[in-house]
Amino acid sequence: MRYSLPPLNSFRAFECVARHMSFAKAANELGLTPSALSYQVKMLEDQLQTQLFTRLNRAIELTSAGHRLLPGVEAGLENFSEAVARIKGVDEDKVLVISTGPGTASKVIAPRIYRFMEVYPEIELRISANLKLVDFYRDDVDLGLRFGRGPYPGLHIDFLAQDFLTPMCAPRLANEMNEPTDLKNFTLLHEDSMATFLNAPGWKEWLKTAGISRTSWSEKGMHFSQIDHAQDAAIEGAGVILGRKVLCAHDARLGLLAKPFDFEIPATAHYMLVGLENSFQKHKCKAFIDWIKSELNELCLS
Repeated sequence: MRYSLPPLNSFRAFECVARHMSFAKAANELGLTPSALSYQVKMLEDQLQTQLFTRLNRAIELTSAGHRLLPGVEAGLENFSEAVARIKGVDEDKVLVISTGPGTASKVIAPRIYRFMEVYPEIELRISANLKLVDFYRDDVDLGLRFGRGPYPGLHIDFLAQDFLTPMCAPRLANEMNEPTDLKNFTLLHEDSMATFLNAPGWKEWLKTAGISRTSWSEKGMHFSQIDHAQDAAIEGAGVILGRKVLCAHDARLGLLAKPFDFEIPATAHYMLVGLENSFQKHKCKAFIDWIKSELNELCLS
């Protein structure tokens, strides 16, 4: 049975308000005035003869009817997008766009991407490497491969693996160290983005866990904004990085990095895939999920 549906713009307005939980932010995204946006949502509520939002003093909430309606609207808008792409000659099920951080792109995906291509030659994998947050409703991205703790409101999350921190450096430097206190004689390399975004443990925490209480020298050294830059500096012998085990695994296998000590601590963050729930059901996304889980499992055991 088919029903007389409200205008498509009213569904788009509802979805946008529900995603932001803000009429003002939704109006800004859609290029509408708040009053015009409110009218579209009100028109949808009138035609459905039910209230979709509860208006509070400084916030809004979805009603039970709004919660029931939202998944269908999200899926419908996604289907519209895919239908338009097919008309334009783009087979969306063969183009897979993954957003991830530069470090994960260069140290995990790039060295092993040939394995994905061998198993799934029909899928065109595109990697968008940056740290900005993705709007999965507006950006041309299927899944985000993230290293963090979340939360990511409104998105489906698939936890993949945890990483661990341990000193890593060029093999010739590792051969000069016998115990953790020897680190004070070397340049420590710091990657600041984890501390900034994740409040993650650093050199000070690793040294204290290793039994070194006086760590006034732990903040000295060279600071980098990207983990892969700090890791490359360590490869060239510039100093010692508190490396992430998964990110360092490929360079360690090549003999470019070595662990002077076996002791490691949890990074307090996880690798995870995030995106719209219906994206996880697509063939191309399932293929990537299976592949990256296998690769991370292998790297974690390195």
